[in-house]
Amino acid sequence: MNFFFLLVRELKYFTNFQNKMYQFLLFFQPLMFLAIVYFLQQMRGGVNVEKFVVASALISMWSYVLYSSGSALISQKWSDTLKLLIAAPVSLFQVILTKAISNAFIALLSMILSFVYARFIFQLPVGIQNYGLFFLSVLVLLFSLSVVGMILAIVFVTFQNVFDYQNLILIPVLLICGLFVPVDSLPWIFRAIAYVIPMTWGIQGVYETLALSPQMFTTMIIALLVSVVYFLLSVLIIKRMEMVLRNHGSLGAI
Repeated sequence: MNFFFLLVRELKYFTNFQNKMYQFLLFFQPLMFLAIVYFLQQMRGGVNVEKFVVASALISMWSYVLYSSGSALISQKWSDTLKLLIAAPVSLFQVILTKAISNAFIALLSMILSFVYARFIFQLPVGIQNYGLFFLSVLVLLFSLSVVGMILAIVFVTFQNVFDYQNLILIPVLLICGLFVPVDSLPWIFRAIAYVIPMTWGIQGVYETLALSPQMFTTMIIALLVSVVYFLLSVLIIKRMEMVLRNHGSLGAI
């Protein structure tokens, strides 16, 4: 199964009319957040609409990655097909990696939909001055999201009530990563947590690209370096998980 086949399969699965939750995340959630931005602009004026339009798109991307990649392995565990994956002629790492990457690209679809809604339904400015640099920063963010998706897939497979934890961390992670308030203005304990999360640097890179900040390339490089560290860590953990599953046939030994 190659990457493009899996990407098409995932697109069909997550956008068909049988998946109400993912339909909501992809198509309807951006409408809700953009409606809030629209009415905020109408009532208060002088609001940084461009930033909130991008923030709405980032919320949709994070929500999608959290629920799709975070449930990648636990859904296999619930359907009792995780053992079949272990016996398959491809490594568990390849399976998780292709799912995380394909889910990140589907999350990009959510960002594009958000911008289309903002421009043509709500008549809100998107505020992108340099599309090339913005696309580059989004690619860096997608890499960060893919790595975070892999970590979530590993962590959540050990929980039975995974959706409770996903709901619990949905908004706090966005707040800590500086989506609404700059990380530098948070208390030191939250700053310390934020700076070790790859998404923090990815989101900051997107915002700095919008403002054409001189630090945008430095931020994107840091985002890539932090993401690579988590990527290597996830490779080691998945290899360990695969070895334990092959030896014991159960996740309880992890």
